[in-house]
Amino acid sequence: MLVVIIIGMLAAMVVPRLVGRTEQAKIARAKSDLSAIGLALDLYELDIGRYPESLDELVAKDAPSGVAEGTTWNGPYLKKGLPKDPWGRSYEYQRQSQHNQDYDISSPGADGKPGSDDVTNWD
Repeated sequence: MLVVIIIGMLAAMVVPRLVGRTEQAKIARAKSDLSAIGLALDLYELDIGRYPESLDELVAKDAPSGVAEGTTWNGPYLKKGLPKDPWGRSYEYQRQSQHNQDYDISSPGADGKPGSDDVTNWD
């Protein structure tokens, strides 16, 4: 009986500390993904001279149509494919930034709706 009480007390101390860590880990992973996608976008722009219309161009094996002759193509720029955000959704990309960036990349966060829990490249 004493052992059960001790285990219960230890669980009562440890479990509350671990509860919020899952969401923090997901946010950290989303920020890491945004950095990796951002690096791939910048490399694409260095080679092609413009940012892609969509993130799908980062995983293409061949250069997009309309690329100037003699342009260096080093794709695919994301070799493992486009990652999903930690909540299972696609990252959102806008070539024309609304936040004084070269581009906007974001995840709507856990609730899937724009709001305060979004993970973005402009914050």
